[in-house]
Amino acid sequence: MKLLVTGASGFVGRRFLEMIPADWEVVCLGRSQPASLTERWIQCDLADQKSVESAVKQVNDETFDSIVHLAAFVPKTAADDTLDNARLGNIDATINLLTHFGEKSEKIIIGSTAEVYDQSKIHGPITEDNVVAGSSYYGSTKMASELIAQSYAKKMNKELTILRFSVMYGGYDPIARAIPNFIRAAKAGDDLTIRGAKVLRDYVHIDDVARSIICAVNANGAGVVNIGTGRGISIRETAQVIVNSMQSISRIIVLSEDGGSDIVIDISRAEKLLNYHPEVFFPDKLKEMEKLYK
Repeated sequence: MKLLVTGASGFVGRRFLEMIPADWEVVCLGRSQPASLTERWIQCDLADQKSVESAVKQVNDETFDSIVHLAAFVPKTAADDTLDNARLGNIDATINLLTHFGEKSEKIIIGSTAEVYDQSKIHGPITEDNVVAGSSYYGSTKMASELIAQSYAKKMNKELTILRFSVMYGGYDPIARAIPNFIRAAKAGDDLTIRGAKVLRDYVHIDDVARSIICAVNANGAGVVNIGTGRGISIRETAQVIVNSMQSISRIIVLSEDGGSDIVIDISRAEKLLNYHPEVFFPDKLKEMEKLYK
């Protein structure tokens, strides 16, 4: 199995490379060199045309069993979520990848997000048929990149799988999500201030995210597929579990009980088409995360 992988040095890509079978050959395409020294790396900024053209020359006439596109702009904080950042990192990068490398594989796998769903219209577990309408520039541009990939796959007769990941956790997550924020606060003994205490979240561990990508590589093109656990836990319970686990003196301050829609993923399509079955459920492996944050 030979793969062209983008975003290999990121949160998802790094764990994916750590978990793939030893006999898979990987060519990494990205701005930063992956932590592993065993994979071939071609420096490339997918949002920059000249950089892409240089990378194309280095790949030359190679072909791949799958292209795995994990490179994306993901804002680390709300302030980072600007239109220019999101357009360059999600839309432009996807267009350049497909335009210059898409012909080198019959199968394309793209990492996406449950943030493409219209949270105001979510009722019950989220299926792939739920209404999409990104509530952020990140979500909107990921949705746009999905549509571009779908059009490309249809026109060029490619197998396509789009993996919409739920709320991820595990390892050292550089994004200011709830779990890392709660861990940092609990370690410092600071108050954990929460809004929407009753709101449910489906936390999918990075190991299961990586496993889902491996499943997609091994399966036929499945279209849009949700990746989560199918289980929801409230924001209040999330905070309480972390405080208890760390034996912290932090208090939990609830500013509101409601506020936002539940994000709990229906994974039946992933189970059927990808043979994906989650193995880690929050708070599993929480202790591993606690050691990584200061």
